[in-house]
Amino acid sequence: MSHARIEEVEDSDVASDPSEADISDVASDFSDRDIIKAKAAPSRAPPPNAKAAQINPSNIPFSAANAQITTAPDGTMFKSTEDSSKYKDFQCIYPIYFDATRSRAEGRRVGKKLAVKNPIAREIVAACSRLRIETLFEPLKTHPKDWANPGRVKVNIKSNPAVKNSMSFPEPSFTLERED
Repeated sequence: MSHARIEEVEDSDVASDPSEADISDVASDFSDRDIIKAKAAPSRAPPPNAKAAQINPSNIPFSAANAQITTAPDGTMFKSTEDSSKYKDFQCIYPIYFDATRSRAEGRRVGKKLAVKNPIAREIVAACSRLRIETLFEPLKTHPKDWANPGRVKVNIKSNPAVKNSMSFPEPSFTLERED
């Protein structure tokens, strides 16, 4: 059973109530230069050669497999596609599998010594591309435990003739080093 209590409250306590003021006096407190206003952007005419620089969609080559090879600013190449049936046998790699800040229960799948801090899918795509492994980058896919780090990488390891078993990868032309 609750123990309800009744307390008396008076409205006569003038010190705690804010004073009522006339709103018409407020307008004089602000100056016009204190008010933030949007500036009208000057209209710019496009340069005369801008029309020539635009790409006509009919001139874009169309591939039969509906896949495009995209080159990133760092020089790595990856495929993007809308037809996922060709890539259904590829293995999925999420950045969380290599995250040193996660435990095994939180989704890390490699040993602590091989893991890196806060990996992103773009780095995994670059590494797989340098190893000459067929790679598909899906930037909109996310791991359920790592929804804030978007990106999924699909790699073709099982049907890749260069990979004979799990210990045999193509020799990279660079040295893989872990940053501490």
